[in-house]
Amino acid sequence: MIMKRKNYSTLFGVLAVVLGLLYACKRTEAADPDLARGSVGPSAKALTKEVPTVANGWLRFADMKAFNNIMGILHEKYQNPGELQLWERQFKGNGYTSLRERYRQIDADTTENRREPTVDSLINSNKLLDCPDSWFATVLSKDGFIQIADTVYCFKPGNEKGEAYAIPARYGKDIKANTVPAMLPGTKVHHTSFIKIPGIRWPEQGNVQTGPPKLPICTYTGPSMPNFWGQSGGDIYGGDNGDTFPEHNGRTVKLNYHRWRVGYIFYASTGIRVKMWKKTRFAGWQSVTYADQMIMEACCKGYAATAGTAPYPFNSTTSPAWPGFTKYAENNFEKTMLWVGSPIFSEILLEHFNFHFLVNYRGRVAERSIRQ
Repeated sequence: MIMKRKNYSTLFGVLAVVLGLLYACKRTEAADPDLARGSVGPSAKALTKEVPTVANGWLRFADMKAFNNIMGILHEKYQNPGELQLWERQFKGNGYTSLRERYRQIDADTTENRREPTVDSLINSNKLLDCPDSWFATVLSKDGFIQIADTVYCFKPGNEKGEAYAIPARYGKDIKANTVPAMLPGTKVHHTSFIKIPGIRWPEQGNVQTGPPKLPICTYTGPSMPNFWGQSGGDIYGGDNGDTFPEHNGRTVKLNYHRWRVGYIFYASTGIRVKMWKKTRFAGWQSVTYADQMIMEACCKGYAATAGTAPYPFNSTTSPAWPGFTKYAENNFEKTMLWVGSPIFSEILLEHFNFHFLVNYRGRVAERSIRQ
């Protein structure tokens, strides 16, 4: 469901408390707050060597604690989508392909006369899930399945309201046989961020300026921001001096930047991304051209709510001075600012989200500062 909230910080705080108390009453098992709070650095006890198994083509986690353990490792140890492929290698030969890997496979064809639709084209035609969080896309199967304890979660593209399903795992063979999830006994319907395109993509909001921040990145101004589901951002086709980006093999190039805020029943996250794209001749946009330099920094604050715990405030920060926040020869630079995971319910409510980036593409520099 897409939701917007009024810009009143008091109302926002009250709403967060009410949401937390509402879902706390649904709690069915104890939640570990340390594991549920997956900010920029997960706690040491989250870094275990526990590995999920593969069942029916999807990953199977023993319980929610095991899922959070793995997500803690992925977020801390693997800094970009390319590195996530290293973690997935352990499942090679076991019949598991992640949604992240499916994206990579679809866009592996970089020939100029390619005619098969790109990932971007398939997402926009509601034939492929749009998952802006690459870390979650790593543990989600190519067909949108994941199992935690005795429940299989099913996420499918093109659903009007982002309907997702929690299905008893005993129906694994029926799920694999493409039985309609709603027809299986005990299935519960949830509404998530996998809503029908184009609702998941919002124009950039807030105060946007060309150039570096006029105030420190963590200086928040104005009332609380309206929340959004999915991605909020925009496209840039040239440098700040007015010159368009040089073409790539005769094709138009653009830079897309966005902030995301997503929720998938038991997992929620918010983060930032800048990504280079080129327009193919027949297949749509494809991310196959590389910038010389990418720099990002951001600061956000708000509340996180999980099942069985009261909403708690967070303030998450990145800086280009930290290792890994300046990239060279990259086409995709992203960072999760906060993630939470818990049984039944996870939510991130934003109050402010400031974002600054600089991209140098073949001598054309595009720099933006967003303050919200």
